[in-house]
Amino acid sequence: MNSAIHRQRRSFGAAVVLAAVALVAACGPAAAIAPATGAGKSAPGCQTTAPPPQATLNNVRAASLTVPAAPFGLAYARSGRTAFVALRTELGVLATDTFPPRLVRTIPLPAESLGKSGATGLALTHNGSSLLVATGRGAIVLDAAKAEVGMPGAVLGTLTGTVGTSAIAVTVSPDDRFVFVSQEYGNAQTGGRGAIEVFDLRTALGGGFGPGTVVGSVALGKAVVGSAISSDGRWLYATSQLTPDGTGGQGQLGVLDLTKLETNPSGALLRNVPAGCNPVRVAPAPDGKTVWVTARGSNALLTSVQVGSAPVGLTFTRDGARIVTADSNRFDTPGATTGLTVVDTRAALAGKPANLGRIPTGTLPRELAPSPDGTTLLATNFGSRQIQALDTTTLP
Repeated sequence: MNSAIHRQRRSFGAAVVLAAVALVAACGPAAAIAPATGAGKSAPGCQTTAPPPQATLNNVRAASLTVPAAPFGLAYARSGRTAFVALRTELGVLATDTFPPRLVRTIPLPAESLGKSGATGLALTHNGSSLLVATGRGAIVLDAAKAEVGMPGAVLGTLTGTVGTSAIAVTVSPDDRFVFVSQEYGNAQTGGRGAIEVFDLRTALGGGFGPGTVVGSVALGKAVVGSAISSDGRWLYATSQLTPDGTGGQGQLGVLDLTKLETNPSGALLRNVPAGCNPVRVAPAPDGKTVWVTARGSNALLTSVQVGSAPVGLTFTRDGARIVTADSNRFDTPGATTGLTVVDTRAALAGKPANLGRIPTGTLPRELAPSPDGTTLLATNFGSRQIQALDTTTLP
């Protein structure tokens, strides 16, 4: 880990969910993203103390299962009957017909493809056929149907890039042709900045997993982590925990033209938006009007929704009416705890009290995945080696 980033991470524990940018539909590409912190306001700074105590949501139905390794990314199969979880050196397959789900099998991942952190982020193609596992220099590709039922030959190959060995997240283009991998720290080729590396998945599946699958890359800020595609499929958003010079504690949200990213990645960056202190994950709202970011070390200025300590993952539930954040307390801030915070998005955007309370979790909750029908939410508790299930119909 970059030592400067590590020192900075240790300096803050309290954080928020930050509605970092707003989409302005009438504007052209360069102006389509505008800071939603209000006129004359700057991006939020870092916190060094625990956030205020939250109400505990004791009436939310929740249950957990223990898994054999620290779980990272999650993804549901298209059928909804199965979910997948990254378990460092293996892919876990969960049967979701029980509450909580059951671990029914693990699939070893090729050791030569795994990075130092093992398997990290997961993504399923939109057609449900391929599962991507971010790791090392790119992403391992699996046949999702074979993985779901335990058939041999589920691992198809590895997309291997050139701009880093710290892949942490993966996103798939709307037509399932291209894969975008977040290389958190990059390498000498990127000047020590994180990057988005682009692969041609269609070429890999049709002609083999060779060098010809690499389309290119674009360097962003320091410690590139989360990425997501806009609801209309025009932009890719990517978080950088720090700006390119790595100073001041402030991060940014990069806005990239998806068409250019697929053809000429180095020229795809349209704009960087200030996104507070250590932004790590991003999620566009279902209605396409706002983009929400967890700024792990900040308070938000747009809506000032204080959540728990060091939020990482976030996801929408109830068709965008609620956001749940995974408050990791990753750096053990004195007086802070872990949990999942439930936020009323309408109240947040109206500037009204929006934090509905905290759901207790295990240690270091990290990533979240809603079921296809929206009734269940899975969370990985990385530190306690648990997967937690929530019944979203019981959320406030």
